[in-house]
Amino acid sequence: MPGYIMHMTEAKLIIDRLCPDADEEWKLQFIAGNLLPDTKKKRAKVTSHFWNPETLDDMAIAPDLQRFLDRYENQLHHPVVLGYYAHLLLDERFVHDYWLDMVAFYDDAGVEQGKKEDITVAKIKKNGQRIPRDTFFSGEYYYGDYSKLNNFFVEEYDLDLEKNYWNIKECPITEVDKDDLAVVLKELKWIMGRCDRSKENDLKVFDKIRLCQFLERTAELFVKEIRERGFKYE
Repeated sequence: MPGYIMHMTEAKLIIDRLCPDADEEWKLQFIAGNLLPDTKKKRAKVTSHFWNPETLDDMAIAPDLQRFLDRYENQLHHPVVLGYYAHLLLDERFVHDYWLDMVAFYDDAGVEQGKKEDITVAKIKKNGQRIPRDTFFSGEYYYGDYSKLNNFFVEEYDLDLEKNYWNIKECPITEVDKDDLAVVLKELKWIMGRCDRSKENDLKVFDKIRLCQFLERTAELFVKEIRERGFKYE
């Protein structure tokens, strides 16, 4: 799934389109809400990301947006809730849109598969390279590309990582604890300390231009949906 920096980039794109004149506090609350789902790790994301239990064996698990809306649709006017929903939408689109453009998975017989236990091979679509599944999910390939792109996103989209994002006044989302944001932001600083922008064009999996286009497209999709829901500031 997209990492912290990619989610913050998406949040910035949404703010610029939906509410560029919102006050600074509203923007901080929106971005904080956008980071909150990733305060939970591994299987705890079943609740924080509103996964459908029937999809837990999938190689890529997308949030079930309707499960979230069933609980919080009437609170989307709150910036934390709205930011949280933006995070889930990006994850959902990443699985059902960008993921399909990036990689395909196969079993030993060369049959395309979607369940993790059946998959042994990953095919990188931008160059047709086939590698073992676990090699794909490594610092050499998929996760390594995230690290190579972080500084690019920070500079290209003018992200400010020093703001007080963890100071949420209230968090209507009961699936997470707002105080855990401090851990996320500490981890974010550690990640950024290891970035090297000189490697951003040496990508094994991602295509930088197409990834940016995907983020722009998803931000526009989110803004369209929220406006159709009668968006207003709280």
